[in-house]
Amino acid sequence: MAEVNRDSGTVNARIVYWGVDGAGKSTNLRVIHQKLRPDHRGELQVRRTRLDPTVTYEVLPIELGDVGGQRTRIEVAAVPGAADQAPTRKQLLDQVDGVVFVIDAQPGRIDDNLAAFEELRRCLSAYGRSLEQVPLVIQYNKCDLSDPYALEELHKKLDLRGAAAFEAVAVEGTAVLQTLTTISKRVMRVLKDAGAAEVRARSAAPKPATAPPPPAPAAPAPREAPRRPASLADAVAAEASHPAAARSAATAAAASALLEAPAELRGGDLLLTPEPERAGPAPLTLESVGAARKVGPGALRVPLVLRDAAGGLHDLTLTLQIGPSGEGGD
Repeated sequence: MAEVNRDSGTVNARIVYWGVDGAGKSTNLRVIHQKLRPDHRGELQVRRTRLDPTVTYEVLPIELGDVGGQRTRIEVAAVPGAADQAPTRKQLLDQVDGVVFVIDAQPGRIDDNLAAFEELRRCLSAYGRSLEQVPLVIQYNKCDLSDPYALEELHKKLDLRGAAAFEAVAVEGTAVLQTLTTISKRVMRVLKDAGAAEVRARSAAPKPATAPPPPAPAAPAPREAPRRPASLADAVAAEASHPAAARSAATAAAASALLEAPAELRGGDLLLTPEPERAGPAPLTLESVGAARKVGPGALRVPLVLRDAAGGLHDLTLTLQIGPSGEGGD
């Protein structure tokens, strides 16, 4: 889970990009690094693993700045995808705060994607967590090379109700920052809720009973002095004796400020802003229509941009399958 350092006033969270070898995990990190301003991201790093120094993985730190009085940072890591690097993938899931499952949308890799998904479940289970407990976003990468029908079948097999999904072409930058923005907001929302719940639970816990005062001497019997109320200094000292509560409060404050404050992180088209509570479907209007592109026999893909009631823009890809007009037609 996220690390909170009270001495330095920092909050660090980790997001892992997971998927088969060649799915586009590292491409996502490189595009993010290119699109974010230098003051919003660190250098793209290649790290060696503790288990095997010959195995490496890529990491990109992203700075959210001063959020609620805490310097907030997200570390994004791309797991290595080779079959013999499973121990490293599992290690990177330890204490993870969010996962982006990058799917290679090419028809020939459906079984590989399903195997990677089951590996993700098993590795999280080894740490005592289920996939439903971790913020998750699905990215169908290489959609320009995909079969729409095969992609729909894969989505049904994954059975991920409630998980956000994006159709992406990472090498072109399509849907890369939208994926990052969505998983970042979901991670921060979970951290906020978890921190607030821990603080409430600690506050509601019964206080330990104090030991009775020693018996007064038989003679003379002194009058008991009135008990003074606890001072503010005593209260501060008591709070300092519970670092877990203070840590949870700091995490909740940082996440709450990120989700509710007007301050935003802008980098390229990255915008970390609150997800509004929706009572029903929000009205959408058509903002623009991109050039149609042929993606297979009789299939066209048309990029759309929709605008919601709050003025936000949303990318959408419409796939059209055009069949013959009649028997023997063209």
